[in-house]
Amino acid sequence: MKENLVSFKNMDNFVELLSKDKIDGFFKEGKHCESRDIFQAQLNDLYLELRNPLLIAICGEIGNNSFDHNLGNWRDLSGVYFEHSKKENTIILADRGQGVRKTLSRIMPDISDDLEAVEIAFTKTISGRSPEQRGNGLKFVASAIKKNQWESHFQSGLGVAVIKNGNLSFSESSHAVKGCLAVVKY
Repeated sequence: MKENLVSFKNMDNFVELLSKDKIDGFFKEGKHCESRDIFQAQLNDLYLELRNPLLIAICGEIGNNSFDHNLGNWRDLSGVYFEHSKKENTIILADRGQGVRKTLSRIMPDISDDLEAVEIAFTKTISGRSPEQRGNGLKFVASAIKKNQWESHFQSGLGVAVIKNGNLSFSESSHAVKGCLAVVKY
């Protein structure tokens, strides 16, 4: 596990699972949201438990991206994995979708690698759903996490964005995640 990775007991399992070409099993039962309505119901339950609208908005933005950018284009398992650990104050969201690079490459075909794609997603106003005027979601996520001194780890392919101590940094991982993995520690 990388030093700057937000601690969560199952993190290595998620990176390993998301790096496979095909998932042999399923995500943990009751945590996999196959459709947006199931995700929204889980998100509502989390709001009732935590009563933190900003944290719910962050999770909603990340989870909704899983559906918005992958409908009809999932690798092998549709939907988003959504797990909360109250003991660790940590939330995991993961999908087996196309990933950030493939999504952004539709409107920016010259993106050279996963790291550049993740950097663009977190720093520029651009959307893989062009011509829609969108593309502020992950910038909102980063801003809210930094402002509240929370931590996060986001990975798509080899590209990694980490927010820790109010700072956003980018790096490349040695293991590629097929889809996206987001961890928020609040």
